[in-house]
Amino acid sequence: MEALRIGDVVTRKSYGGDVHFKIAEVSSRSSGKRSYVLKGMLYRIMADAEEEDLEWKSPDQAKRELQDSLAVAGIHHMSRGMLPFSFLQRVRGKSGTVLHIDSSSDFLEMCKKYYADAKIKVYGRVVAESDQPGQIRSLLASTKADVIIITGHDGLKKNVTKYNTVDSYRNSRYYIASTREARKYEPSFDKLCIFSGACQSYFEGIMEAGANFASSPGRILIHALDPAKVGDRIALTDSRVYVSPEQVAKLTQSGSKGIGGIKSKGHYVLESN
Repeated sequence: MEALRIGDVVTRKSYGGDVHFKIAEVSSRSSGKRSYVLKGMLYRIMADAEEEDLEWKSPDQAKRELQDSLAVAGIHHMSRGMLPFSFLQRVRGKSGTVLHIDSSSDFLEMCKKYYADAKIKVYGRVVAESDQPGQIRSLLASTKADVIIITGHDGLKKNVTKYNTVDSYRNSRYYIASTREARKYEPSFDKLCIFSGACQSYFEGIMEAGANFASSPGRILIHALDPAKVGDRIALTDSRVYVSPEQVAKLTQSGSKGIGGIKSKGHYVLESN
């Protein structure tokens, strides 16, 4: 097999090829072996692997499988009866405005299409996890968004045994810092709804920093669209109603082990007669 390169699609043999990744970085060890940093194509997971554990996959085949999965996961929940769509058709109002910050341009485009289904106003920005904390306040100020999604890739580091320290996670420190900056900008949990995190993220640390919702209570993988489903639900819920974490979890692929939080106010404002 030819040497694997950045951008190649691979799966991990040790995990039964359950997740498709793109190679993001390649490094050589002193032993001469190559090590690879991987980013999930459908799940927001970041991992590393040795070359012998990786199996190359056809990009075309991976794309077809990705599209098949999105065809199901991307069905807007209004069509599943999760929201009173007939009610929204009868009344006039304004949905919440979403600021979606994502480290992945591919994931951001998937999520923007999901928002577009519901005609939610969204500002999308591609920002690397490490740069997100420094841009949160200026982006909130310029967009006037009342729902912010801060996401990308994350994952537990190899061989960690402690889940209650930020050092055990690849990018959780940035999600925590970004959440803290957003909450400093707007202290009210009712006025600004914050979702932050990705796969296996340090849920407790993010919630303590001031999030309304975060991933991942069960340290599991979350789907690319799960963060958008949180923002969508809040943006389309009547501002006189509170949304529970259980209601949000039912909309996502990962469920309550993937997404948790607190009861949060909807941001759909009805027009007065």
